[in-house]
Amino acid sequence: MRQRSYLHQNTVNSYLLNNEEMKRTVVLLKVILFYLASLVIFAFSAGVTKQTIFPDLFSLSIATLLSFGLVCLFKAWDKINFSQIGLGFNHKSMLNFGLGLCVGICMVGIMAIILTNFAAVSFQKSVSFDTKIWATVIPLYFFVACREELVFRTYFLWRLKDGFGTIASLSIIVVFFILEHLFTGSTLKTAILGSGLGAILFGFATLRTRNIALSIGLHFGWNLTHWLFGFKGNTGLFIETVAKDTEYHSENIAFVAYTIAMLLGLLTVAILLKKIQPPNSPIT
Repeated sequence: MRQRSYLHQNTVNSYLLNNEEMKRTVVLLKVILFYLASLVIFAFSAGVTKQTIFPDLFSLSIATLLSFGLVCLFKAWDKINFSQIGLGFNHKSMLNFGLGLCVGICMVGIMAIILTNFAAVSFQKSVSFDTKIWATVIPLYFFVACREELVFRTYFLWRLKDGFGTIASLSIIVVFFILEHLFTGSTLKTAILGSGLGAILFGFATLRTRNIALSIGLHFGWNLTHWLFGFKGNTGLFIETVAKDTEYHSENIAFVAYTIAMLLGLLTVAILLKKIQPPNSPIT
């Protein structure tokens, strides 16, 4: 009798294990399909808007709207609700967005302070800056943040978390985030240190608050202020100037400053959310 019971228990355990593995496989295949579809949307949006007056802005706005539609499609496929994939907004969402915006801006400020004090880098106001550019730059970087957060920190992240756990899901998202930035022109060093640390910060913010409002604020504030200080091709309000023959040293200091800013961003978000969220709120 004991032997039969033991064999029966082993059969049940084996069935449950196989069933769990099957569920994980299905989750993985679905999120890969979701991401590939998001890339098709991204490419399509760029293609249909490249002849327009503001190709980048129109491309990102269309990609954002279509990406949201893609999220809704996969949500319906899995028969889940928005709160299960990081889109469960509530009365704290605008507060979290504003918090992320302020932290993102301060992070770039910290980076600029480190650069000017430890490298031969200066920031001078651009004499050719046109204030009218704000009308396109602000929505552009807002849509950049929205599109990437919708793709990486909603269905993709949360379904991976359901199937593989928090650490594994965040790690997979970081890898995909790095790869996408590599394919869109970033250097290996910039993609790993830059986009990789950013993915950890944005992912942590989303997992901690259970929606993407905070991560959108962080992403938007960081990108917009980065542009403002001339870190994106010196097209912002300021022009970043590096002293001659100090380029290599300044680049290394920039990566150190970036890393410090990101780590301080993570620490700040963790501390602030600990105060805002209830003490027993888990990092899910």
